[in-house]
Amino acid sequence: MWNKLKAISKVSVALALLGAAVPAVEAAPTAMAAKKATKKAKKSTKKTVKKSTKKAKKAKKTTKKKVTKKAAAKKAAAKKAAAKKAAADKAAADKAAADKAAADKAAADKAAADKAAADKAAADKAAADKAAADKAAADKAAADKAAADKAAADKAAADKAAADKAAADKAAADKAAADKAAADKAAASSNSESATVDSSSSSETTNPTVDTPFAGKAVHTIYTGTNTYLYTTKELTTIATTPLQGNTSVIAYPDGITTALTGKNAGHPAIPVTYKGQNLYYKGTFEGLTSNDLYPDGYYYALTDTTFYGVVKPTDPSVKLDAPFLNGSTWFYYFDGGLTIYSYQNNVWTGHTFLNAQ
Repeated sequence: MWNKLKAISKVSVALALLGAAVPAVEAAPTAMAAKKATKKAKKSTKKTVKKSTKKAKKAKKTTKKKVTKKAAAKKAAAKKAAAKKAAADKAAADKAAADKAAADKAAADKAAADKAAADKAAADKAAADKAAADKAAADKAAADKAAADKAAADKAAADKAAADKAAADKAAADKAAADKAAADKAAASSNSESATVDSSSSSETTNPTVDTPFAGKAVHTIYTGTNTYLYTTKELTTIATTPLQGNTSVIAYPDGITTALTGKNAGHPAIPVTYKGQNLYYKGTFEGLTSNDLYPDGYYYALTDTTFYGVVKPTDPSVKLDAPFLNGSTWFYYFDGGLTIYSYQNNVWTGHTFLNAQ
C-alpha cells in the first residue's frame, strides 16, 4: 500500500513540473526574462514540489492513519469476532456439557428407577412365591391333618364296629346260654309238677301287673352310636318325630327294658329312654346298655392294649389300668355334643375334637 502511494506522489510532481514549463516555450522571452522565468519556474516548481511533497506526506500520513485505524478496527473486529466465537464456542461447550450432564443424570435416574422397579418386582415375586409356598405348605399340612383325622376316625369306627361285633357275639352267646338254661329249667319244672289242681284255685283272682317302664332306675348315658330312630311304643312299631343323634345325652331306664313281640322289630329289646324331654323307646340289638352304645357316666373300656373307649378323658383320676399306656395308644372320648380322639406319645395326650353337626 505504501509503495502505491509513493508512485502516485511522484507522478503528481512530474505533472506539476510539466505544467510550469509550458508557458516558457510559448512566450519565448528574452534571456533575462527566461532566467527570471526559469527562476520563477524553479521557485514555483520548488513550491509546487514542496506543496506536493507536503500534500503527499499529509496524504501518506492520512492514508497511514486510515490504514492503521482500519487495521486496528479490523483487528478489533477480528478480536471481537474471536471473542464472540470463543463465547459462542464456550456457550456451545457449556450447553453440550449441560446436555450431557442432563442426559447422564436422566440415564442414571432411569437406570436407578429401572433397578428399583426390577428390585421391587423381584421382591414382589419373592413375596408372592413365599406366600404361595406357605399356602401350599399350609394346604398340605391341613390335607395331611384331615387325612390323619379321617384315618383315625375310620380306625375308630372300625375298632368300634369290631368291639360292637365282639360284644354282640358275646351277648348272643350269653343269651343263647341263658335261653337254654331257662328252657332246661322249665322242662325240669314241668316234669315235677303235680297233675292235680286245688279246687279252690278256681276262686283265686290275679292282680293285673302295672306296666311302668319309666318308673325304675334312671341312668344318665351318652349315646355313642350313629343317628337312628326312636319309637313311641314298646312294640317298636311307630317311629317318633325326634331322631336320636350320636354323641348326645340320653336318660335310660334299664329296669324297664322289654322285648318287642310283634311287628317287623319283634325280638329286639325296647329300651325306655328320655330324650329331649320326651319318653320314647330305643331299639336295641343286644342286652344291656353299653352293648347298645349307651355308655353310663364314668364308663370306659379297653378294646386292645392301645385302643380305648369311654365317656371320661384318659387323664381322669377315675381311669385305672393294669398297665401303663403305650406310645401310640388311642382314646376315644365321647361327650354330649361331640367326640375327641386322643393320641398318646411320651406321657403326653394330644386331642382332636369333632363336634356334632348342627
